[in-house]
Amino acid sequence: MLGAIIGDIVGSRWEFNPTNDYNFEMFSDKNSYTDDTICTIAVADALLHGARDFGGYIHAWCRKYPHPMGGYGGRFAQWVRSNDPKPYGSFGNGAAMRISPVAWFSLNGHAQMYYAVEATSCTHNHPEGIKGAKAVVSAIHDCLEMHGLFEHIGKEQIMNYGLKRALTNYGYSIDFEEKDVQNRFDETCQGTVPVAFWVISRSNSFEDAIRRAVILGADADTLGAIVGSIAEAIWGIPEWMKQKALTYLPKDMREVLEAFRKQCPWRHTTRLAKKQQEQKKQQSEAIEYWTLGLGDSNKALNGENPLPDKRKTATASSWKTIPMPEDSDEIAQVALDFWIPAAAMAIIRKGHIPAAMEDHWFMYCDEEYIRYFRSWTGICAFEAHYTKDGDDYRVDRLRISSDFAQYGANGAAAGAALFRYLVLAESGGNSQLAWQQYIEAKEKM
Repeated sequence: MLGAIIGDIVGSRWEFNPTNDYNFEMFSDKNSYTDDTICTIAVADALLHGARDFGGYIHAWCRKYPHPMGGYGGRFAQWVRSNDPKPYGSFGNGAAMRISPVAWFSLNGHAQMYYAVEATSCTHNHPEGIKGAKAVVSAIHDCLEMHGLFEHIGKEQIMNYGLKRALTNYGYSIDFEEKDVQNRFDETCQGTVPVAFWVISRSNSFEDAIRRAVILGADADTLGAIVGSIAEAIWGIPEWMKQKALTYLPKDMREVLEAFRKQCPWRHTTRLAKKQQEQKKQQSEAIEYWTLGLGDSNKALNGENPLPDKRKTATASSWKTIPMPEDSDEIAQVALDFWIPAAAMAIIRKGHIPAAMEDHWFMYCDEEYIRYFRSWTGICAFEAHYTKDGDDYRVDRLRISSDFAQYGANGAAAGAALFRYLVLAESGGNSQLAWQQYIEAKEKM
């Protein structure tokens, strides 16, 4: 979420004194944090304290800092001054500028959407305000997830994926020209969030994105905050910019940022992705991993490649299997939107033929479906339908056998997360992150 704060600080100088000069000075004694940073810190603080009473935390932080640079907007200022603040039907862009901590705080997309609504509706309870906040959270989440799950894909692919999903799911369009939005101050979510996505689509680094947001000459600090929050998830932030931005913040804000950084699961899983395996596991999770992990789990625990070789392509006749039940009462059907890069799909198409008794899975892939079976019983656990999506592929629906419930995937979210784990473990993605997402989804059942 530091990206949002940097965008706010850099844009603060230009909110009421716009510039179209790309080479403007980013940090000076004329810059400061604004209400955007205060509200972002407040949302993060609420998350750190159990994601309860977002309105109370925002109200308290804004009361603590009643005169930020640029002040508070009219109706929001009244909300801050009120001793009994209530939502006031706003669809202002403040809903989107403060929401980035939500995307960083949980690995679970469903939980993020819940938090996004809670953190927004305490003030901006208009459908457009909530939509704007959810779209920003969606874009950040998808970019972070692509970074974590597919470590070797390019930044442009990550950016395109995150923007495309958010634009499609929330009905925004970025089909406009610079002249349509330059030097136009728009305080609404519907007038700001699409512009932020447009800026990201034209950028090639974090700094480039912030500069492009500011030189539009619009609501520079808020647009900078929204752009910065997404840009951080795509490109990361140069270290010098992090350190410089922190010098503008008071001690209590820096303390929240540090506490948030330590608890942020995305930061944690990024470090885990560089290790071959966690050094220690709870006994129950170790047993579950042995039961559900793909490949020879003994090799995996010893740091070896657990997967069988791919010299032979698996087909339906490579293993004794039981087809997926046709009775709808015996299966769960889940709608998915799971993107698989072409390189990963080439590996998946080779299938998975167990080479050791400890390997609990068999998989084959035809021109329409990816099917995973339990190797010991032959039960079809997952049947995933996929389609071509440009050079890549997209899984759009998943069937889960009810017979598989005994293994812990008896919830739609947990089943889908386990399927994603299998695909990523098979194709060389970040299986540790995917496994952690499965555990989190299972715990929420």
